[in-house]
Amino acid sequence: MSLGPRRGMRGSSGVSLLILAPILAITGWACATGEAVDPNPSGAAGDNGTTGSAGTSGAAGVTGAAGSGTTGSAGTTGSAGNSATAGSAGSTATGTAGAGGNVATGTGGRGGSVGSTGTGGSAGGGGGTTGSGGTAGGRAGSGGSTGTGASAGGRGGTTGRGGTSGTGGTAGGRGGTTGSGGGASSNLCTWPTANGSQSVSSTINVSGTYDGGMKRFTGSGSLGGGGQTEGQPPMFQISNGGTLQNVILGNPAADGVHCSGSCTLKNVWWEDVGEDAATLLGSSSSQVMTIDTGGAKAASDKVFQHNGPGTMIIRNFCVQDFGKLYRSCGNCGTQYTRHVEMDNIMAMPKLGPLAGVNTNYNDTAKFTRITIRASSGAICDRYTGNSTGAEPTKTGSGADGTNCIYSSSDITFMP
Repeated sequence: MSLGPRRGMRGSSGVSLLILAPILAITGWACATGEAVDPNPSGAAGDNGTTGSAGTSGAAGVTGAAGSGTTGSAGTTGSAGNSATAGSAGSTATGTAGAGGNVATGTGGRGGSVGSTGTGGSAGGGGGTTGSGGTAGGRAGSGGSTGTGASAGGRGGTTGRGGTSGTGGTAGGRGGTTGSGGGASSNLCTWPTANGSQSVSSTINVSGTYDGGMKRFTGSGSLGGGGQTEGQPPMFQISNGGTLQNVILGNPAADGVHCSGSCTLKNVWWEDVGEDAATLLGSSSSQVMTIDTGGAKAASDKVFQHNGPGTMIIRNFCVQDFGKLYRSCGNCGTQYTRHVEMDNIMAMPKLGPLAGVNTNYNDTAKFTRITIRASSGAICDRYTGNSTGAEPTKTGSGADGTNCIYSSSDITFMP
């Protein structure tokens, strides 16, 4: 870096004075010869040398040209992978079909041998085993053939168990369907032994579930009547939705059991039916009274009386020495449409029709798996009912597909 001219050192006698002497002599400023010079003169200062010019700034550097690189091409999309070939479906194992009952050689049609209850088809074949790699379970066998004729028909085959699902395979096969027709189970009329006794002098009201523990309940006092007098009080009064179970009604039993609406009678037995074994009252067309498992003896008239609307279901039941198993009221002051369904019934011996219905109120009675321990007899009688209290008029008997609904395969007669 240039530091510029520097001032000469004050009081020096070197080259500076030699230069200044001629100049001073010309201008009249020269000292006399031999005159001493003041080391610090008070005259005007000598001029310094001129300042050197500033250096020229360097030119700005040229901006570099922008790079011109070409944008790279987009990568090519990869080819899609091929779909895997679908696995073949497993083959279906075929279950063994249930064998039907033997064909009777006597007067009857299909079912067991004459005079004995036909053995139904065996259970439907089991489904295929667990499929390896997707083998479906086998389709189960169909139920036993429909029993017809004098002998009790074969009991339908039980539903086949479907095969378990194979690994990665389809669900197990569908079980065989239950065989239709045929007679009732032969053990329905095995009567139970009472587990103690209880005397009842006033109606027992049932709300919820009442379990009698298989005791015998016998009426006394106002419940001591065992005849056909109308208007007797019941031994049990069941509220809507209630259940009466494991009860034996002895003799006398007054008017048995009354239901105020929907109710269930499970494993209830009547040793001697008085006025009626049980009556469905209520007022709802959707109410259902279910009588499931039990039996009734010695009913000179009706066993079950249907006075209110709705449906009565009677199944797995034995009835002995009776007038009618079921009657839709023929002359109640208020009449309704009523329905009854009977399934798996044994009647021995038979004294009257199983059901009586009113065609003019559109009643229906349906029958399946009925066995009658007799060579013949009426199943369903049809009446014209009324609300005046007069005796209803009988108009026909037998199946008609409208009010009395059953086929010959639903009924088995066994003398």
